[in-house]
Amino acid sequence: MPKKTQLFLGVRRNNGQIGYLSESLTIPEFFELIRPSREGGLGLIDFSPVIEALHAKHAKLAEQSILEKYNAVFNYWQESKSYSNIQIKLPKFESLSLLANELITSLHFIIDESKTAYSHRRTSEPGKNLATVKSLENYCNIYIDALLCFIHSKASLEIESFQNDVTLGGYCDYLHSVFSELFNRVVEYSTFENRFMLDGSSLLYYIAFKDNEAIKDYTKLLPSFDMNQDLRLHLLTNSCSEQSYNWHNEPATKIEVEYRNPDYQELEAARILRDLLCKIKSLSDLIKLLKKGGVDWEPSQDSVDALKQLVSNQNAL
Repeated sequence: MPKKTQLFLGVRRNNGQIGYLSESLTIPEFFELIRPSREGGLGLIDFSPVIEALHAKHAKLAEQSILEKYNAVFNYWQESKSYSNIQIKLPKFESLSLLANELITSLHFIIDESKTAYSHRRTSEPGKNLATVKSLENYCNIYIDALLCFIHSKASLEIESFQNDVTLGGYCDYLHSVFSELFNRVVEYSTFENRFMLDGSSLLYYIAFKDNEAIKDYTKLLPSFDMNQDLRLHLLTNSCSEQSYNWHNEPATKIEVEYRNPDYQELEAARILRDLLCKIKSLSDLIKLLKKGGVDWEPSQDSVDALKQLVSNQNAL
């Protein structure tokens, strides 16, 4: 059986980016924290180093009212995980769940209010829209961190209880609904018609022509999108043609392809939302795997130390 460090060192994605979900932190996708155990089954590794690393990064970005609640959740989680007696852990978990739900409820209100500040690029400045998306990114990250505290405590107390859980999955569904809708607006994809406008206005046409390898990381997040579709070919087949002559003065057909050059701030907003949706999906996949059952809690210190080393050594890979 390979050591845990070897397992974690083997999860980098081909694109080198989305496989790691915490900006500069080399943290594997959340669902990959469930690993084959030595006993032949599946085990959820004690991922407390992940929560600690994320708190150190995201607490710096929270506004005061949210920071106080976020720190309360984190500090209570950190204190409660030090106990091994289930009679002590149970009331600690109940208190933690109350604090986490209070934070999440506040974030629901703020996210719903903040998302209305985003306007179409023709009616708003790109910088204002990017600022809105960055603000929502901070709230989303803290929301996810709170869920991770909840999941960790619940798993360490009674991991089988996930099979009857509906609350955590519902929280993920909420996040996906909000950020998917905003992502579709930013890339100008019509969910009503399941298509882009044919005038090349979507910034994804620009990405397709400039870096077609990266486009799949965006289009896979769109509802009802045919992943076999090439956006470049899509524009080409819907472009105008005119009769012309080639260099040898022979009759020829000229096809003109036109797509919009988006502002760099639009591209950054799309990238942020893309990464957030990948994080949300990864967290949702973790909860779904736990809900299926058959996963044990693995609190071994070797696994914790291996993950801690990976998280702290950002340049290891």
